[in-house]
Amino acid sequence: MNVEDAIRSRRAIRSYKDKEISEGKLEEIIDAVRMAPSASNKQDWRFVFVTEGEKKEKLFEKANVQDFVKDAPVIVAGVTTDPEVEMTCGVPAGVVDLSIALDHLTLKAAEEGLGTCWIATFDQEKTKEVLEIPNEYRVIEIMTLGYPAEPLKREDKDRKELEKIMFYNNFSESK
Repeated sequence: MNVEDAIRSRRAIRSYKDKEISEGKLEEIIDAVRMAPSASNKQDWRFVFVTEGEKKEKLFEKANVQDFVKDAPVIVAGVTTDPEVEMTCGVPAGVVDLSIALDHLTLKAAEEGLGTCWIATFDQEKTKEVLEIPNEYRVIEIMTLGYPAEPLKREDKDRKELEKIMFYNNFSESK
């Protein structure tokens, strides 16, 4: 699968097959993740791959009790180890860096026939407690990962027209 196909076939998956992901495939995915750029190349991140049933059940409870969270074979937590760092533009580096890295994960997963879903509804402190993450760190995102119940396929997505989101030289509210 090429990048264009991965982009066009990737979607939020909320129904997974009861099928484990091999350790080798998980290592290929995390290798793609570690290739992501980061501010000043600091790589101030850690990724927790949760595969154990009891921990997944606890995360399910901390993630707004969404069934697909516990049904996914793997839950990934993206953690910044230096949450106070801001880029010179005033944006937190950890949020940007982990978003890029986790998008690498989604695209590599799609290439491998796996599905993902970004989960932003989770309790920060309780999630850190379940995963034994130090208090000074911050979980930026959790994500499900697994074989989708229905195979990924390239499909049209409901997106705004380019003319409504892309401008040359100056920002505009209308077009």
